[in-house]
Order: sequence, then C-alpha cells, then structure tokens
Amino acid sequence: MQFSSWRWNRILAFFTGVGVFFAFPWSGLSPALPEWTIDVLLSVPFGLCVYGFTEQPRKVILLVPVGTALGIGVLALYRASGVHLF
Repeated sequence: MQFSSWRWNRILAFFTGVGVFFAFPWSGLSPALPEWTIDVLLSVPFGLCVYGFTEQPRKVILLVPVGTALGIGVLALYRASGVHLF
C-alpha cells in the first residue's frame, strides 16, 4: 500500500473528531451552556469519527450527527414541557 493512496480526509476527520471530543470538557463552555446544547454539540465529533471509520459517502454520514442532534433536541423539548421519557 502506497503512502499516497491513504484516505487522508477520513484519517483527518477521525482524529479531529477524537480531538474535539476530548478537548470539549476543557474548553470552559460547559457551565455557560444548557446541558442539552452540549449533547447536541458533541454529536459533531461523533459524526466525524463515524466518517473516519466507514466507507460511506459524506452525504450518508451527515445523517448520523444531524439525526442525533435532532433526537436530543426533541428529548430536550419533551423534558422542558414536563414529560420525562428517561
């Protein structure tokens, strides 16, 4: 396998996702933001890590963090209205 044939965009996406995931607690944003927004923001590095591991196209992988963020947002709306599912 030649060095130039590596899929650098996927390798870079994976390491960026891991870096953002572990750097987020030290960013100081946690006390300033509500809990549900932190969960929504953490879906982005999760999507980058999934993109780095799979061979799926970007458009398919984009559905993973978007779906995760929407699901967390819907759960946050339920909790704000007084309905606790979990």
